[in-house]
Amino acid sequence: MKTLKSIFLSAGLFVGAAGLQAQNPDIKWIEVQGGTYTIGSGSSAHKVVINTFYMSATEITFDQYDAYCTATGTKKPDDLGWGRGKRPVLNVSWNNVTGYCQWLSKETEDQIRLPDEAEWEYAATGGNRSKGYKYSGSNDWKEVSWSEGNSGGKTRPVGEKKPNELGLYDMSGNLWEMCEDWPVKDSYSVKSGKRNEDIGAEHAAHGNSYDNPACDPRQADVHVSFDFGHSNVGFRIVKAK
Repeated sequence: MKTLKSIFLSAGLFVGAAGLQAQNPDIKWIEVQGGTYTIGSGSSAHKVVINTFYMSATEITFDQYDAYCTATGTKKPDDLGWGRGKRPVLNVSWNNVTGYCQWLSKETEDQIRLPDEAEWEYAATGGNRSKGYKYSGSNDWKEVSWSEGNSGGKTRPVGEKKPNELGLYDMSGNLWEMCEDWPVKDSYSVKSGKRNEDIGAEHAAHGNSYDNPACDPRQADVHVSFDFGHSNVGFRIVKAK
């Protein structure tokens, strides 16, 4: 497991927030049509059934997350001096992200959440439109990834690289992306693709980051704790069809 620089962020919420541009958070949703997907490798490989869902086309940006912070009085995360705006938000803990999803669910009247590992991998590899690329959208990592070798040691604004087969950006770079569930071996249900149980203190993250060599999007070497944010981990969100 890769070592991450952890930055503690308060997850406390303050009462009272004025109205916001939250009704239109400017999130582009991509429909990911369901299908059967083989998760894992070698002796642990097994098929799961994925239901159709919608996924944000990009990682959630500082603009999108800062709207939540303004609305709720939540402390805004540090951008490390790289800039905010359309750059993907970082230094947010799993608990921070849960708060964001709950807030956005109320604002949009949709059930917003993090993707589970099966959903994330299925979408990253192109879903039912997959062409079997090595990276998410290409066999050439430079076409689809901000990672070690071309990032300049920091994140870049989302959506500047080529999308994958479904129209999803940056799933092979920029930031590792949190998943809803725990990295527990063989714990998916073959019928639903969901975890059979919630066990563990850390959540899986996929996708690679600006400070790591490009890799297979199915690789999950990073685990994220509940209470700490990381300088190279962000997230994208999903909702039911």
